[in-house]
Amino acid sequence: MAVQFDDILERDEKIIQTWKPDKVRFWFWHVVGYVVDMAILIFVMIGFVKWDWEWSIFRIDIAAWMIAVVAIVVLIIEIVLRSLKYKNRLYGYSNKRILVRSGMIGIDYKTLDYKHLTATVVNVGVTDKLLRRNTGALRFGSPSSPIGGSTSSDETNPYNFRHIVAPYDVMREIKEYIDDQEKKAKK
Repeated sequence: MAVQFDDILERDEKIIQTWKPDKVRFWFWHVVGYVVDMAILIFVMIGFVKWDWEWSIFRIDIAAWMIAVVAIVVLIIEIVLRSLKYKNRLYGYSNKRILVRSGMIGIDYKTLDYKHLTATVVNVGVTDKLLRRNTGALRFGSPSSPIGGSTSSDETNPYNFRHIVAPYDVMREIKEYIDDQEKKAKK
């Protein structure tokens, strides 16, 4: 997976470790959203259903069919875009910086040099605990991109490792690597 960062690596830079988000955790709220959307669609369609006593059949109006078709098309588009987002998402760190790879169609990279790293936060939320996937989010802060509240999004803090397995271990591993590099630099 390290080759996926080759486009942005400097000559003397090497990838130490990479992580993909946990697939179950990544998809969880979207699946819940799909289920809720479908329940609403069914409820709306039931409102359009009329019992025809003479023919003893259900009749669904054209409007209900149109709503169903639009909802299914939107669902398919959401699934395709979310799949692309998962496929392109990768986190890692090199001997110089924190790396985040993302994007749906194009590939975006966000990096944070260690010399600018001022804070790290691990957030294990309710959903992470309920799913029992040992997942969470790891956020890195800098003076230009400080860490916001507990639900900081990619827009407010772009240096997020979201839905990763064993977030405390990942934080510890990165912190130990940075500390070791600082000790070597002082010698």
